[in-house]
Formats: sequence, C-alpha cells, structure tokens
Amino acid sequence: MLNFSNKLDRWEHLWSKQNIIYWAFGWSALSLLTYIFFSGPAQGAERPFWYRIFTAYILQNVPSLVAGLLCLRNGLSRRMPSGSRVWLLMGIALISYFVGNIFFSSWELVWHLNSTGSLGDPFFTIFYICLSFAMVLAIASKRVRLNIYQWAIVVAIGVYAATIAMWILKPAVANLSAPVEPSVSIVQTQNAATVSDRTTAPDISKPESNPTTDAPRWVMFFDGILKPYGQKLNIFYVWCDVALFVLAVIMILGFWGGRLSNAWQINAQAIICFYIADMWFAYAANQIKDYQVGFMLEVFWILGSIQFGVAAGIEFEHMRSRQKYGGMD
Repeated sequence: MLNFSNKLDRWEHLWSKQNIIYWAFGWSALSLLTYIFFSGPAQGAERPFWYRIFTAYILQNVPSLVAGLLCLRNGLSRRMPSGSRVWLLMGIALISYFVGNIFFSSWELVWHLNSTGSLGDPFFTIFYICLSFAMVLAIASKRVRLNIYQWAIVVAIGVYAATIAMWILKPAVANLSAPVEPSVSIVQTQNAATVSDRTTAPDISKPESNPTTDAPRWVMFFDGILKPYGQKLNIFYVWCDVALFVLAVIMILGFWGGRLSNAWQINAQAIICFYIADMWFAYAANQIKDYQVGFMLEVFWILGSIQFGVAAGIEFEHMRSRQKYGGMD
C-alpha cells in the first residue's frame, strides 16, 4: 500500500503544474519552429511527406492526448472547484479528438482516401458535443452574469463570427469533395481539391472507385458508410466552432478575479486557438487553389490542446493546495 502511494505521489509530481508549464513551453516552441521553417507558402506548396507525418501524428496528437488525460484526472478527482463533470466531459472530448485525428490522418496519409467522411468524424462529433456541454456547464455552475455592455460585445462578436461562417460555407455548399482537418468544418471545391500525394480528390459518392488506394476492407466499409454524411458534418463543425467561440468570449468576460479564473480564461483561449485554425483552414480549403494541409496557422490546433492541458494542471494544483491547507474537506 505504501509503495502504491509513493508511485502515485511520483506520478502527481511528474504532472505537477510547474512541469506541465515547462512541457507546454517546450512543445509550443518545437511546434512553432517546425511550422515556421517547414510549412512553406499557403498556395502551391508541396510539403515534405515526413513533415506532414510529423505534424499530423506527433505534434498534433501528443498534446491532445496529454491534455485529455489531465482533464480526465481532474474529472476522476473528488471535489474539483469547477466540478468533476465539467473536466470529465472535457477529457472525453480531447481523447475523442485524439482518436479522430489518428483516423483522419490515416485516411489521407496512409490509405490515400478522401478524408471527408472518415472514421474520424464520429469522434470529432463527440469532441464538439462534449466540449460544448462542458463549457455551458462551467458557465452555468459559476452563475456568470454580464452587464449590458458585455452582452453587447458578445452579440457583436457572435454576429461577426456567424457572418464569417456563412461567407466560408457559401461557395462550398454545392460541391463538397475535399478533405478537411480534424476539428475543421468545411471542404474545398473540386477545382481546389488536390491534396497531399494525390492529384485529384475522389468522388465522395463513389468511395470504392479509387483505384490507387491500398486500404483494407474495414476502412473501405466505413468510408462507404460515412462519405454521404461528410458534407452535413462539416457544416455542423463550422457552427459548433461559432458557438464555442461565443461561449469562450462569455467566459473571458465573466471569469475575472480569483485563482479559478486563470484556468478558465486559459480554456477560453484554447477554444479561440481552435477557432482560428478552423476558420483559416476553412478559408484556405475553399479559396486557395491546390492547398495542402500543414500551413503555419494550423499550429493553433496544437496551441489550443496545450492550453487545455495547462488549464487542467492549474485547477488540479489549486484543488490540492486547498485540501492541504484545510480549504476543503
């Protein structure tokens, strides 16, 4: 029993707030340097295959996995200041994002299939639903009250975000056939559908007609089932991004003062990072001919996941300090 307790203490020390912040700075620097030096221009760039593998499987997935595990740790802990259910939902969301991103990347990089309507989409849907519920629950539990001027800011930003979303969605409504990034929401037109090492994107209505793929049967099975829903899911993602962006603004305006506000302001910043990357990719995929994933602004997906992990570490440390000094229990 004592040995288990010592191991638990070492594990908690490994993922202390200070070590998480060190990890966050290091991973952010590595990601920024990689994207700055190797991403190339937005248009017409033939990005190296190793770069696309490294960014898709390592730089993006590691922080989402770590952040998801840290949020689950909070969710399974007793008496979290913001509530265990909130962090549990966030942990499920980030783990789902991690799994979905693996399927999404493999659809394109490993099996050379159009990644619109991949097996990653069910997990991305879980990500958006759980994260939205977590944000609403956090705001409701803290009884956030904004004054009339703050609500005016929220409404103005919401209208602006909705206008941008409709502008991005409009040119692609009639023809959605290009791949999308994990938490992004829209697809390229067929004239701009050249991605990665393919010359053209396959017809989403005939996924089995791609003669170059060496995908196993189970991949083709799910590809055929999910392809018809790719367009609707992408539109769903866009509006989820808008809703989460508005919730993040409410959280930034309403969570001021006290130690708990730091964690939730960082969570709000994480959502804004995801929003920036999503909207960039949505624009690029529809407006930039021959766009390939991996442009520098996509680093905001990584920064968003990192900030979720930092926020989880801050609140867990706050809970332990209150327990230690008698603020709880």
